[in-house]
Amino acid sequence: MLPSRTTSGPSPRRRLRTVAAAVAAAGAIVAATLTAAPASAVTTGNGSLVYSPAAGTSFNPEGGRAAGTTYAKNIVLKNNGSANGTQLVTYDQLVLVNGVQVYPIYRSTDDGSSWTHVTDVVPSATFPTLTRTSQPFLFEVSQATGGLAAGTILLAGMIMPQDRSSSRLVVYKSTDHGTSWSYLSTIDTGGPATYDPSPTSTTTTVWEPSLAIDGQGGLVAYFSDERQKANGVLQAVSYRRSTDGGATWGAESNVSAPNSQSDRPGMITVTKLPDGRYLATFEVVNRPSQSKNTAPVYFKTSPDGLNWSPTTSIGTPITLANGRGIGSSPYVKWVPTGGPKGMVVVASKWSLDATGTIDGGQNFYVNYNLGDGPWERLPMAVTYDGPDAEGGTFSGFAQSIDYSVDGRTLYQATNVENLTTTYNDIRVGSIPLDAQQYEAEKAARTSDTSLVTDPDASNGSKVGNINLSTSSVTFTVHVPTAGTYTMNVRYDNGTGAASTHNVSVNGGTSSSLSYPATVNWGRYGWAQKTVALNAGTNTIAFTKGTSYAELDAIQLYQPGTALDPQFRITNRNSGKYLEIAGASLADGAGAGQWGDTGNACQIWNVHPVSNGLQLFNVNSGKLLEIPGAQTADGVRAGQWGPTGNATQVWAPATSGGWWTLTNANSGKPLEIAGSSTADGAFAQQRTADGTPTQQWRLLREGIQ
Repeated sequence: MLPSRTTSGPSPRRRLRTVAAAVAAAGAIVAATLTAAPASAVTTGNGSLVYSPAAGTSFNPEGGRAAGTTYAKNIVLKNNGSANGTQLVTYDQLVLVNGVQVYPIYRSTDDGSSWTHVTDVVPSATFPTLTRTSQPFLFEVSQATGGLAAGTILLAGMIMPQDRSSSRLVVYKSTDHGTSWSYLSTIDTGGPATYDPSPTSTTTTVWEPSLAIDGQGGLVAYFSDERQKANGVLQAVSYRRSTDGGATWGAESNVSAPNSQSDRPGMITVTKLPDGRYLATFEVVNRPSQSKNTAPVYFKTSPDGLNWSPTTSIGTPITLANGRGIGSSPYVKWVPTGGPKGMVVVASKWSLDATGTIDGGQNFYVNYNLGDGPWERLPMAVTYDGPDAEGGTFSGFAQSIDYSVDGRTLYQATNVENLTTTYNDIRVGSIPLDAQQYEAEKAARTSDTSLVTDPDASNGSKVGNINLSTSSVTFTVHVPTAGTYTMNVRYDNGTGAASTHNVSVNGGTSSSLSYPATVNWGRYGWAQKTVALNAGTNTIAFTKGTSYAELDAIQLYQPGTALDPQFRITNRNSGKYLEIAGASLADGAGAGQWGDTGNACQIWNVHPVSNGLQLFNVNSGKLLEIPGAQTADGVRAGQWGPTGNATQVWAPATSGGWWTLTNANSGKPLEIAGSSTADGAFAQQRTADGTPTQQWRLLREGIQ
C-alpha cells in the first residue's frame, strides 16, 4: 500500500485504492500462436510498451490526479509445454470498459518485444454489483494441487462496488494460456475499502492477494487483513490455504501481525527458495515513524510457507551494507542464476537513505545468500518516477518481476509516467542475469571528466562531463573466450534530444552509439551495441560524440552462452580480498589476501560443478587449488590450470551470510593463515575451527 508522505518526500498524497474484479469475457479472442523463443533482453527504449491509456480516459475514485494504471503484474510460462516462454501481463486499469473496470490480459510470444490484448476478465459477469477491480496478481501453478493441473494460470484480485462499501478477494483460472477465464472462488471478504493507517483506525478491509504453492503442496493465498484490531493489530499480512485447488479456503493464519498498534505490514508476496524454505517481503507502513511514513520493506522466512513464527515479528529490513533500503509495494522472486545459490530479487517503488527518507528508486535489491547478510543493487530494466517528483502519479507502484525459462533473463513489468497523456503506461523490459557488469567510476577516465555521486546509479556513482574532444572513459574487461558479445550501456541524457558517444574496442576504429533522451539527468536508460572481444583482457573506450551523455555502467553477455557470475571473496576476519599474489599468471602462484587494488586478480569466476564450486581467477584464468592434492594443515592455496582433480573444487556452506569454502579433496576449509589482517598474508587450508578467518563473503556489486 502506498503511504502518505510528509517531510520525507514530495507533497503528501492519499494512496491509490481502486477495486473490482472479474470473469471470462464472452467471445474471447483466439490465442496467438504460442512458441517459446530463446530469451533475450529487451533493454533499450525503457522496455516495450504494453498499454497506454488515452488522454482524458482515466479516473481516480479518490479524487486528485488520475494515474491511468497501477499494479502491473507479469508471468513467464514455464509449465505449459510448447507455450513455455509465453508472457502474460495484467494491471489495475483505471479506465472504464462499458461502464466497469476490468482486468486486461496481454500476451507476448516474442520475449516481451511486442504485446497483444487477448481478453478482459470482467467483474460484473460474476458479481453484478462489484464493478471496481484492483490489485491483480498472476500466478502459474507449478505442480498439480488439489485438482488444478500444473500450468493452470490463476488471477487473484480485490473487487468492490462503486461506493467501495465492501472488499472481496477472488480467484479466476485459465487453462488455455490466458485466452479465457472462469471464476474459481472467493478467498475472503472484508469491510469498506477505506485506507486509514492511523492507530485509531477502525477499518476492516482485506487487500492485496498473492498466491504460492506451499511446502506440503497446498495452494496458499496471502493477503492484508485489517480485521484484527481487537488484538491490537492495526493490519496483518495473513493467509488462507486450500487443499482442493482453490475451490474452498481454510482458516486464517498470520505471517506478520505486530501488536504495536502502529506497524502496518501489507502488500505481501512470497517466493520459494532452492533449499525448500520460503521468503516473504512486505512493506511496513508507519515506519520509520508515523510522521515519516515511507513504508520500508521487510522480509521473513518460513520452512514451508505456512509457519512464520513468531507472527508478532515484522522480520528484517532489506538494506545494503551502508544502511540504504527500499520502500513501498515490494515484489520478490528467487531466480536460479546470478550466483552459487541464485539470487533473491526484490522490486520496490522507491529507495530510502539510511535514515528512511525517500531517495530515488531505479535499482532492484538482490541477495546472493537466500536472504542472509547484506543486500546489493542491480539496475532495473525499466525506470520510472519513483518518488513521484517528475510528473508521475504512483508510477512504479506494485510492479512485478519474473524470469525466463532458461533462468538467464529477468523481466520487469511496471507502470511508467507518460508526460504527454499525464497518465501511466504499462511497460515491460528485461536485463540479462548472467552478464558481467563494469562500473564507469572504476574505469580509466581522463581528468576532464568527473565522478558524480548518485543514489540511483549502479554502485552509487557515475561519470559525467564527457564533454570535450579529449574526454574518454576506458573500461578494461575480461571475457573467457573470443567472440561477439552484447554490450548494454546504462546512461543518462537530460539534453532533450539524442546524443552519441564514439566507442572503440582494443584501440580499433570507433563507431557511434546513440543515446535517446532520458527524462532528466539522473533518470537512466539502456543503449545496446555488439562488440567483438578477444579471450582474456580487452579495452572498450567511450569518447565524446554529438551532444552530451553520462555513463553509469556497462554489461557484457552472450545470448547463446551463459557466463559464470563474478565475485570478490572477502575474509570475515580481515575484511581483505582473496587474490593471487602479484597478479601472477603462472601455474603454482600462491593465493593470499590484500586490500582493494582494483586488479582482476581479486575477482573470481564462480563456476558450479557437481560436488561444489570451481573458482577461476579472472586475471589468470586459472583455478584456485591446494597444490599436489595435499591434505595436511597449513598448505598454501595457489592457482593451476584445470586438472579435473577434486583439489580444484570447493564445497560451500553458509551461515548468517558467511561462506565456508571446504576443499573437496582434503575436507579442510580455506582460511587466512594465523588469522592475520596484514596485506600479503597467505591463504591456506586447515582443519575446521569455526573462526572468522575461515569465513568469507561473496560480493558482486561494484567489483569492477
